[in-house]
Amino acid sequence: MNKNDDLLYEIAKLYYLDNLNQSDISKKFNLSRAKVSRLLAKAREKNIVTISLNRKDDDDIELLSTRIREAFDLSNVLVVPSTSYDENENLKAIAKAAAPFFASFIHDGDKIGISWGYTLLEIAKNIPFSSFPNTSIVQIAGNLDNAHNTNFAHEIIHQFGQRFGVSSQITLPCPVIVESPIIVDLLSHDSKISSVLAQINEIDVAFINIGLLSDENCLHQTGYITSEDLQVLKSKNSVGAICSRFIDINGNIVDNNYDERTISVTLPTLKNARISCVAISSERKVLPLIGAIRCGAVNTLAIDSNTAKYLLQQAVI
Repeated sequence: MNKNDDLLYEIAKLYYLDNLNQSDISKKFNLSRAKVSRLLAKAREKNIVTISLNRKDDDDIELLSTRIREAFDLSNVLVVPSTSYDENENLKAIAKAAAPFFASFIHDGDKIGISWGYTLLEIAKNIPFSSFPNTSIVQIAGNLDNAHNTNFAHEIIHQFGQRFGVSSQITLPCPVIVESPIIVDLLSHDSKISSVLAQINEIDVAFINIGLLSDENCLHQTGYITSEDLQVLKSKNSVGAICSRFIDINGNIVDNNYDERTISVTLPTLKNARISCVAISSERKVLPLIGAIRCGAVNTLAIDSNTAKYLLQQAVI
């Protein structure tokens, strides 16, 4: 390095590393500020100074996606930067990003199965408009027959159908849970219901919901399961529900009697679907998500970055 380069180096070091401003440097070397500015430019031109920009968030997001995909053997993972630690805000951000991501896997002619719940309603509102004239949509979980129910089933089916350009929209006209397996058997022999159940078994793509094992679960809020039921399910190591089917951390059904009273898509059907997708934005849903992944009921995931980090921490459970 020659004498001129030594000067360039010293000025660049003071400016870029020691955080002196150009006015301080000009006084130190008895130079004008304009001269200092030109010398800094010269230092960049001669590669004495090189500047790189690292978009750390983007790098972290890509790394998180890769790590989750590999750790859980998932087909598709989208990690969305968390907007805050508020679950509702993150949910809206996740839904906005997840909708086009999930929609990108749809083929014309697919049979699409859709569950219900607030997350799926938000996703439905953000699905990009397209045209799949040979596609059909079917509701994959029975209804919550309650005046105050918040499952949004019909609205979700309608929104998906409208945005995908699908005219064949089929609802499941029965409760999600009944009082006994005998009633399930009787309902399954109804021609309308049996036809819908047959179509559910043939879905290519599933949009599913994950339920918490808590008082917040809409099944509890609408009276389909009691607080005592929740305690029984917890005692059997349930971590939550996939489309109203309660599972443990490994994705096993925890109570066959309860499960046999449930009218909803089965876990083997979800496993056989080409795409089975879910979006979450809460650490509280991580354990049921892990169970859903382990039993093969989920292969495509959209998740916010805060929850993604927590998911990786729980991967060894």
